Amino acid sequence: MKKNMLCMALVLMMIFSVFPAVVFAENEKLDINATSVNIYINQSYQLTVTGTSEKVMFYSDEPSIAEVSGDGNITAKSLGTTKINCETSGGLSAQCVVNVLNGVSPKDIVISSQEITLKVGESSTIKATVKPEEADGTLTFSSSDSSVARVDSNGYIKALKTGVAVVTVTSKSDAVFKKCIVKVNANSEQSGANITVKGSVFTITGDKKTNVFMELRNSNGFKRVRTDENGTFTIQGVKQGEYALLAYRAEKDTTPYAKTQLTAGNYNLNVTCIINGSEIVVLYQNNADVESDIKELMLMSEEVTLKSGETYDMKFYARPSKAVLPAVMGETDDEEIATVDADGRITAVSEGTAVITFSTLDGRLSKECTVTVSDSQGNKYSWLIITIETSLALICLVAFAIRYGRFLKNKEKEEFGFDEEDE
Repeated sequence: MKKNMLCMALVLMMIFSVFPAVVFAENEKLDINATSVNIYINQSYQLTVTGTSEKVMFYSDEPSIAEVSGDGNITAKSLGTTKINCETSGGLSAQCVVNVLNGVSPKDIVISSQEITLKVGESSTIKATVKPEEADGTLTFSSSDSSVARVDSNGYIKALKTGVAVVTVTSKSDAVFKKCIVKVNANSEQSGANITVKGSVFTITGDKKTNVFMELRNSNGFKRVRTDENGTFTIQGVKQGEYALLAYRAEKDTTPYAKTQLTAGNYNLNVTCIINGSEIVVLYQNNADVESDIKELMLMSEEVTLKSGETYDMKFYARPSKAVLPAVMGETDDEEIATVDADGRITAVSEGTAVITFSTLDGRLSKECTVTVSDSQGNKYSWLIITIETSLALICLVAFAIRYGRFLKNKEKEEFGFDEEDE
């Protein structure tokens, strides 16, 4: 009996000594910095693998296309596609697809600035070119934190909230890139008031839920309100602190179906938000400790003239100047002539006139901007027509001069009685 109990104890000890290691192994997962890489022949790219304490081994399916060193450095050898495999002795694995490109490879990217400082709501554009000029000039832009600073495919940056983000500019080759640090500071015109939400900010895509109960809660208590027919709501007098913002389908529900963490700072705030899928997005903030009742929405320009393909970044102002400007959205009456994005950037599409209406998201205030688009190609053709007509006129003038000269010569002969025989 004692022998059996001793055996059972030894078995249990072995199981419990192995179990933590098994659980740990199951929880481990290889994280690789790139699952797909584009590089040119003779270029290199460094793979980085995290998520495990074990030694990672690398090997290539086709070393003749791309080989990999023991520390994960890939070198392109010939045109084609292959896979780089990352494995551990414990059975963890990850793969990276390598596309080796042919042609003139990018060597460097020249960017207009390696550090940009903006205030919330401001924008800037990174200008970048690929060297040498013979290489493919395709560039992609990405932000390390789109909630702080968002960047589009043309390098246009929009500052959304205080913080730091890194914008990476990458060439057709993933081995050639440049980074720009974007620092976003609070807008001083808002007297230090701020509000941040995890997730997207100033976004209205998604579902606008009506008759949903919103709850703002922290250790000091909670407030509940219901969304209106536009899916928006307002909670008055939000004091400085950390909050949980929760959405409930019914008043008696205890389990929220959408939620986020919210930080209100420095002043009492009135907050208006929207339900966006499973997220809650702040659309409007109002500083209650300053003159916050905005009387009029002002535009930088109410008339804009552009050529096809050109853009114009509209700026917005509040009247009185101490009022806190809410988020503003634009809507065009003719997308075939001019479009407008969520940041107020107007893009001219084709010749004509369009009216863009900019409105605060609470719907109280709006202002129109007339956009006139001239067809740049049409201007080129107009100059071509003018040039042709001028040339034809000159040709006609020269022909007339020649014929008139001959007429005068013949008339002179007739008057003096000259003929060819006399000569």
